Amino acid sequence: MQDTKDYIRIYAKARPVFLSVLRGKEAALYQQFLPLKHPILDVGCGDGFFASVTFGTKKTDVGLDTEESRIREAAATAAYKKIVTYDGYTIPFPNRSFQTVIINSVLEHVDDLPRVLSEVKRVLKPNGVCYATVMAAPWERYLFGSKIFGNGYTRWMKKKQVHVNLLSYGEWKQAFVRAGLTPTATLPYLGPSAGGLLDILHYVSLPSLISYMLTKRWVLWPGGTGIYPYSRFASAMDEPVSRDDAGALFFVLKRT
Repeated sequence: MQDTKDYIRIYAKARPVFLSVLRGKEAALYQQFLPLKHPILDVGCGDGFFASVTFGTKKTDVGLDTEESRIREAAATAAYKKIVTYDGYTIPFPNRSFQTVIINSVLEHVDDLPRVLSEVKRVLKPNGVCYATVMAAPWERYLFGSKIFGNGYTRWMKKKQVHVNLLSYGEWKQAFVRAGLTPTATLPYLGPSAGGLLDILHYVSLPSLISYMLTKRWVLWPGGTGIYPYSRFASAMDEPVSRDDAGALFFVLKRT
């Protein structure tokens, strides 16, 4: 089984290093729960790259995202059997359509969290499972820039990252339970070292953003990514952290 370092390395050949370090850790976490039961819905699928890396050749049934997202790029990954756009709130499928729902790093960005979670429960089959990763309140404590520039930097980053819901572990759990989604497992990740690292890597990744704007390619020279200290990246991301202190949480949720 591939580990965090392996997935970071794979990701970095095609995506900014900041995103690669975070998504690489999440891809490794999912491996504990494979194979997922079909049919599978990926809510907020984006360009499909995460699903293609995490689940390999085992296609997800439906990739779902808004028209304004990068969902049109998902066809190139061949990660999904079907790609569907929606309004960001009402999932365009009948009740009890899916055995599994994936929501990776989406819920912290949505305006109406109860409505979105209600929709997730609605489309899950009885005893269906939702796998959700979310950013949590402690994330802001670990921002390297906040240690230098204070609360102004924290507010700026929250706005820039569009973090509408940065909840504590207890608040996330309560939100899921209210929606009829019972947590059966919670994997905390992103401690102080990882949080500081990711904040710094935001700025290291700026050339990738410029590259994408000019060429629609995040990484122009994949071979050059071999210079990254992958073992150090993985060590920081694999740092043990409690649920209450984690900057991010991986929830396994069962439809009740």
